[in-house]
Amino acid sequence: MFEKEISKMNLNDLMKATNNFSNSNIIGSGRSGTVYKAVLPDGTSLMVKRLQESQHSEKEFMSEMAILGTVKHRNLVPLLGFCLAKRERLLVYKNMPNGNLHDQLHPDAGVCTMDWTVRLKVAIGAAKGLAWLHHSCNPRILHRNISSKCILLDADFEPKISDFGLARLMNPIDTHLSTFVNGEFGDLGYVAPEYTKTLVATPKGDIYSFGTVLLELVTGERPTHVAKAPETFKGNLVEWISQQSSNAKLHAVIDESLLGNGVDQEIFQFLKVACNCVSEMPKERPTMFEVYQLLRAIGLNYNFTVEDEIMLSVDSDAAENLEELIVAREGHN
Repeated sequence: MFEKEISKMNLNDLMKATNNFSNSNIIGSGRSGTVYKAVLPDGTSLMVKRLQESQHSEKEFMSEMAILGTVKHRNLVPLLGFCLAKRERLLVYKNMPNGNLHDQLHPDAGVCTMDWTVRLKVAIGAAKGLAWLHHSCNPRILHRNISSKCILLDADFEPKISDFGLARLMNPIDTHLSTFVNGEFGDLGYVAPEYTKTLVATPKGDIYSFGTVLLELVTGERPTHVAKAPETFKGNLVEWISQQSSNAKLHAVIDESLLGNGVDQEIFQFLKVACNCVSEMPKERPTMFEVYQLLRAIGLNYNFTVEDEIMLSVDSDAAENLEELIVAREGHN
């Protein structure tokens, strides 16, 4: 089911490639496991995700691999293979030279150097990948852990969504719901408010998380700590945006480095899409198909988008809803 010979790698090969899972090779870590840089004897760079112990039984792991091996899209990180040995569960991915979006937006030293064009390109590509998972992938998939850390960037800053370790398939009987396992939530600042009450993952929860990523892109702020906010403010990025919006100060939230370059109108349109995604009421949030189409419309002049198989399964009602949504928003502009 996997491409190339990497799918046949064994544990010893991967241990050598990661320098025995050396701490110096760690390039990221999260709830589901740790990601290591791996270098093969021929110089090829890969990423190896070492899943947390006992997270999956052997049967569950093999079942998940059978599904992931068929999930392929331009804006998803290519899974090249896996390793199941003793207690180890390893996923092997293609290396992404520009790391993750979080580190690009919030570098430890210095300031973010991503201009508006790159940020818009990342948003559109990531929206396309997530929309494909929600609408066109068969079976459809909820990501459940969207954040700027799981959006990786290749050499051309083309975004690739990673980390399906927490993804659960939509229930074939009720495709709108998929309950959390062991109460797992996403990263702080990205979790939709209804999750704490319902403990149920939904597509609209993914959209809230993605909306937070869009807010990161347009404001340059972190999801949990807002540098621009006064010290007395203890809320997260979404709460700060909501506060500024109610005080008619929304223009003040935008990353100053983006303004005054002739694209202010695009930036404000982008901000509107982001705000709709993080609406407190799930019903008020657009679908991922709508988010992708709205962002794609903003980026029409940039030649970012590549026509592909996306949205083939979207029904006529969804298309009609999108048309109404666009008309309504154009009326508000």
